[in-house]
Amino acid sequence: MGPTRAFMRVLAAKERATMSNIGKTAEDLKIAHVEGKNAVELALLSREKLGAEFGVISFIASFRLAFDIPLPVLQHAQAWWQFGWGSKSISDDEFSALLTPWLPKR
Repeated sequence: MGPTRAFMRVLAAKERATMSNIGKTAEDLKIAHVEGKNAVELALLSREKLGAEFGVISFIASFRLAFDIPLPVLQHAQAWWQFGWGSKSISDDEFSALLTPWLPKR
């Protein structure tokens, strides 16, 4: 097996592990919401659970899998000040107002 093929196998294995972690995180988010966690607490939990894998894509993927939140809503939510992504940020209240309507009623 050549070096390129070996690299591709390692990359594919890493991608499968990441997707598995995102799926597990989505399940953890569902459980945490049923237990009473709000949108801010869920976002912090996703960051904690995903660790070094946490980023824009993993945040969007985990919340989309967990709660089927529309992509445009999650794209706006990624501006939350706690994430520190980009130059524009939204407050805790704005973040909660954006996501809460999409979380199932408890």
